[in-house]
Amino acid sequence: MKKTLCLLLTCLLLGALLCACGKKTISEADLSLTVDGTAVRPDTSASALLDAFGADYTYSEAVSCVYTGMDKTYAYNDLILYTYPDGDTDRLLELYCTANVQTAQGVGIGASRKDVEAAYGTDYTQAGTTMTYALAAQDELTVPASLYFELDGDTVCAIGLTSAHRAE
Repeated sequence: MKKTLCLLLTCLLLGALLCACGKKTISEADLSLTVDGTAVRPDTSASALLDAFGADYTYSEAVSCVYTGMDKTYAYNDLILYTYPDGDTDRLLELYCTANVQTAQGVGIGASRKDVEAAYGTDYTQAGTTMTYALAAQDELTVPASLYFELDGDTVCAIGLTSAHRAE
């Protein structure tokens, strides 16, 4: 009886492990990019990023549809920084990079789809040429933080990071 129970439990555990293969989920620790040597996480202060990336950007702003204040965009040669107002501070909403970027798991521009899946698993959503790995939503009014990879064929050509934010 004990042998049968042990064998059954072993089979169940093995089956569960095999079902989980490739189905990794991302964590808060995965939501980090290093851009030109600067670590970037969701909700980082925009002023800290502007200090790190410099003043050679194109700037635009618009009244926020979701928050009180102005949404701002800073476009550099190889990255675009989108911000949202949070009281007196502007915070990172999204960072989109096409060069000099690496994820917490070491994935960078030029990596393959297989490299991304090896690092983050297959539990992503695909929309067009973009693979998105998102944290679980806090509630139905919040868009979760995410890490995404834009592909050209099967090659990563851009990497982005989004902060959790209110849905429009």
